[in-house]
Amino acid sequence: MKPTMVRHLIVFNTEASEAEVQRMFAQAQRVLGQIPGVEGFELGKAVGASPRYRYLLVVDFADESVITLYRDHPLHQQFANTVFRPMAPDRLTTDFLRLLPEEA
Repeated sequence: MKPTMVRHLIVFNTEASEAEVQRMFAQAQRVLGQIPGVEGFELGKAVGASPRYRYLLVVDFADESVITLYRDHPLHQQFANTVFRPMAPDRLTTDFLRLLPEEA
């Protein structure tokens, strides 16, 4: 299996229920998974008494070239504008390049 080179991380808060967040995540997998170079998804929930952000959405990209393709893709634009952004107005998004250990 080819290693993932970029992780697109979104931490967010929402007034939606956990069940609604789960439904959004399933829809994200169906819709955004069609974009070339998107390789996987994860959803997480924060632990602790009062985290700054409650949820984590991770979208794995094959490489850095997918960042722009994903951002501008009509499927992403439609999903982000009609589903995700209205649900999660309080969010922070960052792309991380995976650093692989140097071979000895």
